[in-house]
Amino acid sequence: MADQELKSRVEELIAANRVLLFMKGVPDAPRCGFSMRVVQILDSMDAEYGAIDVLPALQPLREVTAEISDWQTFPQLYVNGELLGGADIVQEMYESGELAEALGLEQPETATVPAAEELPVTQSPPLQIE
Repeated sequence: MADQELKSRVEELIAANRVLLFMKGVPDAPRCGFSMRVVQILDSMDAEYGAIDVLPALQPLREVTAEISDWQTFPQLYVNGELLGGADIVQEMYESGELAEALGLEQPETATVPAAEELPVTQSPPLQIE
């Protein structure tokens, strides 16, 4: 069973942010390729979004999100309090124009995401958990 205090906090964050990304790392330094892909998609659309680094509390957050949205892997993109999905779903929605519609933004003229081997690899410094 998920930590109820953490679950309440996560629900508050989802409700308080129109667009919220739970990701590994931070937008300036994603710590996995899937998180990097979602950040690139959102940034290419000039979307405003909040981001939560899940790495300091990975397992407890997996348990919480499993209860909230029945989804345990990261990244997770929430829009207007609803889970849209992870990297693959977000990319499909981006390419079809559904993501732009959900975000209320214009679809970029070229809605393709670079292949993983074309992406720069950025590594943030190790996290300190107190």
